[in-house]
Amino acid sequence: MKTIRVSLGPRSYPITIGKGAIRSLPGGLKKFFPSDRYVILTNRTIARLYRPRIRRILKTTKPLGWIVIPDGERHKNPKTVAGIYERLVQLKADRKTGLVALGGGVVGDIGGFVAATWLRGIPYIQVPTTLLAQVDSSVGGKTGVDLSSGKNLVGAFHQPVWVLIDTNFLRTVPRREFLCGLSEVVKYGIIRDESFFRFLEKNIGKILNLDHNALIHIIGRSLKIKADIVSRDERESGLRSLLNFGHTLGHAIETLSGYRRIHHGEAVSRGMVYSAVVSYERGLCPMGVVDRIYNLLRKIGLPVRWPDYSKKAYARVMAADKKAVGEKIRYIGIRGIGRSVVLPLTVEEITRYL
Repeated sequence: MKTIRVSLGPRSYPITIGKGAIRSLPGGLKKFFPSDRYVILTNRTIARLYRPRIRRILKTTKPLGWIVIPDGERHKNPKTVAGIYERLVQLKADRKTGLVALGGGVVGDIGGFVAATWLRGIPYIQVPTTLLAQVDSSVGGKTGVDLSSGKNLVGAFHQPVWVLIDTNFLRTVPRREFLCGLSEVVKYGIIRDESFFRFLEKNIGKILNLDHNALIHIIGRSLKIKADIVSRDERESGLRSLLNFGHTLGHAIETLSGYRRIHHGEAVSRGMVYSAVVSYERGLCPMGVVDRIYNLLRKIGLPVRWPDYSKKAYARVMAADKKAVGEKIRYIGIRGIGRSVVLPLTVEEITRYL
């Protein structure tokens, strides 16, 4: 198995990556939780597919209970969180109770937020089961829920004590969800590492066929990039904002679609192409860079055209974006593959090329 460390002083933690890594969960519970009391938060699909196996793995260290929430981004809201709090009351969860977030990005975001706020903070372990969660949302300590007016508007920074990534979970991930995860993988190459982007261009066939070595490489490289950025800018005061490449328009698309028809990775894919177009139009990069991004995303099977919502609708949602500082948004552009830059832009400047 491979281990990557997120260095944050007393809040540092390891990321364990491997095929069959879930078998190390019992040892991790003893190592990273302050007591043998813990709960497992998951969704209905993961509970149906994996609860029997997880129970066998945890037969000597059983949880207080399982909390199972509905699937989907539309359930990542304060109502779902309130229901989890009530269940924690029933389970008599105290300040030494740990939480295991077993699932995709929605479970991880909600689980982290609950851990940050239950009794003012309890430890939690991320066990991401989708590629999107494995390469992005499970690491970095960003937690939160959506409101009808915008994505992730309510949240907290709360680092996990351990991230456990088992690539075997990817065998049961729906194809559409797997492709959504690749959107974030491509993002890392664009913002930070041209050689990694070239690897994706040359090996996308192996990746789409779930070649184990290729998967371990792209997950490991993605997380090394993210761990390095988070270690240097935990609370997004500067460098970490580069991780939002493609997300300003992407989050607006998700909000306008009601968090139903368009998945996160599909929205980010569209947003990355648009960010490349904005960068080209502002004279930051040549059209060849836009073409490479467009072609790789198309080859993967991700959408590259943004929905035909009005500029007014896009502007309204972006105005509530949490990345806004005053009247400007820290918009991420590129000077080339692997060379990203923060552009303080108004909503009008961002939406000009829609």
